[in-house]
Amino acid sequence: MATKQALKYKDEGNVHFKAGEHAKAIEKYTYATELDPNNPVFYTNRSNAYYIMKNYEKSERDARKSIKCKATWEKGHYRLGMALQAQEKFKEAKDAFAESVRLKPDNGTFKSALAGAKAAMMKGMSQAEIIKEEGNIAFKGGKIDEAEKVYTRAINACKSDAKDTAIKLACLANRAACYRQLYNPDGCIDDCTEVLKIDPRHQKALIRRAQAYESMERYQEAIDDYFQCFMINSKATVASQGLNRLRSLGFRAKK
Repeated sequence: MATKQALKYKDEGNVHFKAGEHAKAIEKYTYATELDPNNPVFYTNRSNAYYIMKNYEKSERDARKSIKCKATWEKGHYRLGMALQAQEKFKEAKDAFAESVRLKPDNGTFKSALAGAKAAMMKGMSQAEIIKEEGNIAFKGGKIDEAEKVYTRAINACKSDAKDTAIKLACLANRAACYRQLYNPDGCIDDCTEVLKIDPRHQKALIRRAQAYESMERYQEAIDDYFQCFMINSKATVASQGLNRLRSLGFRAKK
């Protein structure tokens, strides 16, 4: 009975929405969510109404609620992308749209939204930053050889300004991660060392260099890096695990 009444409220909300009465539509959708809080449709409908009213934070909130109800709800990811893009969170919007396209690859609206988010995200980005994003996509897709080459291109494209220096550090750390997966510990160590020359507190570089050292049985150097990372962030699980592992072998970090 609750579900039947909830659907009735949803239908009433749709009537108000089509009539341009978005506040009334939200009220009806809210009644529907209260009666049936597990139906993702009610949240995406309300998310859309909030979006039209330019209340993008609540639109984002409801889109996330719909995805929590059903992780494979493609409209939830699409609505999330719309709300994020309206808040100029272009990278997050791109990721949300990409998920909607993955779930419904033939949906033209989703594809168009993804293309728009990519363009918006790249507007104002340096060439190095754009190439870095290509590397991230390749890495996430498991194309480690390709990602390593793309990160190298991004590093070479970096200029000497502060923004590109930060991108260079990120790309070096990311390429180090590629080298770890490609069983090239020397390359990993070299890239991490370059990062740490500029930013001695770079946690990813410390962790990855420590892991590379450990794989080469250079345990003292490994535990020193794990310790440095732990001192920066005591909640760094990988660092604390590395410390415990090497301490059990009798090694101690140099203070």
